[in-house]
Amino acid sequence: MSPSSTSLRDQVLAMGSSCYALQARRTANQLARTYNRALAHLNIEVAQFSTLCVIAAEKALSVSDMAAHLGIERSTLVRNLKILERDELIRQSGREGRRIQYQITAKGSRLLNRALPVWHQLQNELGTAMGGVNGEPHRALRALRDAARHATAAASED
Repeated sequence: MSPSSTSLRDQVLAMGSSCYALQARRTANQLARTYNRALAHLNIEVAQFSTLCVIAAEKALSVSDMAAHLGIERSTLVRNLKILERDELIRQSGREGRRIQYQITAKGSRLLNRALPVWHQLQNELGTAMGGVNGEPHRALRALRDAARHATAAASED
């Protein structure tokens, strides 16, 4: 059945059930809620946990680097950094012009040591729930991200 032979409502309903963007957003939101519930007893959300991990791993030297690494907007990261600083889990460790660098504190390291087993347990539970596939979901999600980047690049060339 071609799009012109179906009603607009039917087309929209079909699009909603197959749209990669919508399904990815719904999945991301559900995963965030799931991780947040698992980490709640530690008073940290998955967004702050991920940021704390990047800082602990010294993977990024600036806020922009961290935002790019985490795949989030800079403004979202700044909000998370303020929460982590307020809770004394990180501190500013240096400044080069407008570039601020962060370092995990002893309190942050203790929290991370308590949160990592929770994260590992949930990772294992999710892997089991998905049929025990270990690298496959990561490859599929990475392929989807790459396809989206390719489509974006192709559209910007037009």
